Amino acid sequence: MAIRPVFRFLIIAIGVPLVLFAATTRAFTQLTIDADSQYRYAQSRLDAGAVDEAIVEFNRFIYFFPEDPRIPRARFQTGMAHFNAGRYQAAAAIFNRQTEAFAGSPLDNQAFFMLSRSHARQGMTEQAILDLHNLVALSSETDVIDRARYELGWLHVDQGRWNDADQSFGGISPGNQNRFQVADLKQALALSEAIPVKHPMTAGLLSIVPGGGQLYCNRYQDALTAFLINAGLIWAAWEAFDDEQYALGGVIGFVEFGFYAGNIYGAVSGAHKYNRDRIAEYRERLNQRRQVSLSLAPVPEGAALRLTLSF
Repeated sequence: MAIRPVFRFLIIAIGVPLVLFAATTRAFTQLTIDADSQYRYAQSRLDAGAVDEAIVEFNRFIYFFPEDPRIPRARFQTGMAHFNAGRYQAAAAIFNRQTEAFAGSPLDNQAFFMLSRSHARQGMTEQAILDLHNLVALSSETDVIDRARYELGWLHVDQGRWNDADQSFGGISPGNQNRFQVADLKQALALSEAIPVKHPMTAGLLSIVPGGGQLYCNRYQDALTAFLINAGLIWAAWEAFDDEQYALGGVIGFVEFGFYAGNIYGAVSGAHKYNRDRIAEYRERLNQRRQVSLSLAPVPEGAALRLTLSF
């Protein structure tokens, strides 16, 4: 009977440390991650749209596995996460870093395209155009150069530079012209010369007769309103002066001068608005031809460009 307490003490003294050691070992085993697991988890967060989590996980991958060959792709994906979150300046900084070491790989090419898009989203269209020109100068691959010229054409379309767009699309190699539907695009761009326009100076001159400029711009209700208001005020001022009510006539004349000047200004502005609307409608019809979808598809060796055409 005297042995039992000692036996119990030995079990506790030996067993508890063993249990703690096993639990600690198991905990350390669960916390151990490899490069593949970390990269897959980071990519899963990006695919799920959790861009901030994806950035953290890709940066953790870069920090813990600096020798992994997927480091460039991980950096690229952090740029994509910023781009998807609308942080175009941060995205451009990452893509620009990758283009500085351009070696012509699919990932390098895609970094140039994303750099251009990031600049375009910031309103830096000229810089976006320059990015693509740099890619054309650096690349020796026909498909990449043609894709750059295609995207250059659309940047020119966005700026209303129809001739520049036509030249960019026309520079696509013969072997890829069907793929990018160049013939249809050039035919559509030829219609730019038929865009109806109103000349602001003509609208202003016609507004010497109140409402004439608005009538020229097809703003019939505004034309009638301008004519009636100005005619009414002119008649009222005339009557006031005719009745020798000079103070009243002066006030009405001053008010009429403001309406008359506004009538001219409104006609000139209306001409500009008419032109903007017609150009926007034409650009929208052109944009319906953007049938090419290009994306980066991750593969074990690195990355591959995927081209999808809608027919």
